Amino acid sequence: MRNLLLLLLGLVPLCVMAQHNEGFVINGTINGLPDNSLVYLAVNGENDTLAKAIVKENKFILSGKFDNADGVMLIMPSIAKRLYLFIDNETINLIASNTTLSDVTITGSSTQSEYEEFMNEIKPLGDFVNYYRSQAQGAATQGGRDSAGIMLNTAYNIYQTSIDRFVNRRKNSPVAALVLAYSYDMDPNKDADLLERRFSVLGSEALKSRFSQNIQQVIATSKIGAVGTTAIDFTQKDTVDKDVSLSQFKGKYVLVDFWASWCGPCRRENPNVVAAYNTYKNKNFTILGVSLDREKESWLQAIKADHLAWTHLWDADNKVSGLYHVDLIPQNFLIDPNGVIIARNLRGPQLNETLKQVLK
Repeated sequence: MRNLLLLLLGLVPLCVMAQHNEGFVINGTINGLPDNSLVYLAVNGENDTLAKAIVKENKFILSGKFDNADGVMLIMPSIAKRLYLFIDNETINLIASNTTLSDVTITGSSTQSEYEEFMNEIKPLGDFVNYYRSQAQGAATQGGRDSAGIMLNTAYNIYQTSIDRFVNRRKNSPVAALVLAYSYDMDPNKDADLLERRFSVLGSEALKSRFSQNIQQVIATSKIGAVGTTAIDFTQKDTVDKDVSLSQFKGKYVLVDFWASWCGPCRRENPNVVAAYNTYKNKNFTILGVSLDREKESWLQAIKADHLAWTHLWDADNKVSGLYHVDLIPQNFLIDPNGVIIARNLRGPQLNETLKQVLK
């Protein structure tokens, strides 16, 4: 999803347009655009074409009808250029003095100023954040890292405040949804809770945007495996090739433990998991191991070597880890007898303390 949002934002100039009821018309003039060349407007690519036109004397006209203000691509194959536009059913004029498109101007777009606010107020701050983050990561000395870190925190706080102000000021604009997509892509922590809080203020017109639809998908995906949600059932083969499902353990507290034989941190954590299992296995608690191993024999040998006496499943095809969005291991999910996730990523003393509280 992250890459999809980046693609939607694009790396080219973005222009935004507002609402009208009679369809869109784009009057384009680009000096140097070859006669009889094709230009077209598409959502994702050629298969989603909204309109096509043939260039005559540097000019073209694209027209059609669009359901909601949203992002589209103006594609000009003859000069290998494309412009990302944010259009609605309105008449606009697009002019460029040359095919580098370095001086594109657009008139007739009532939300162009909102996009310019984003470019002038937020985008530069985002660039500063990226710069200082790079400086902090690349500094040769601790002093250099500390200095860059202070600047990074200052820039990041100003940037976050600007995001909130813009979204609250333009909450009914599709550009606000674009800004949220941009802010999520910029967030190294991928804080979906923050994204959801910001998204909750958007108005009805902003919610119609394809950016909003993708943000909703990001939020929904982030809730998979979240504390307080119902664990998704799955089935995989155990050590003797028998199908075992998570739902078979309903009525018990279950620690679903993602690991692999090749994972050093997993193997170092295993003695702690074994101790927890031995302490609480007679108190309506068990463990369900899910291995990301590629080689079955390595998996089986590790189970034996580490004395892992609970049920184990082999997730060689990443079916279960993909379902739970487990990209790094070790990870675990503690599920209550009703199938609700009540904790996750319990390691070291925290695992024992949590089980002690839950199973007392």
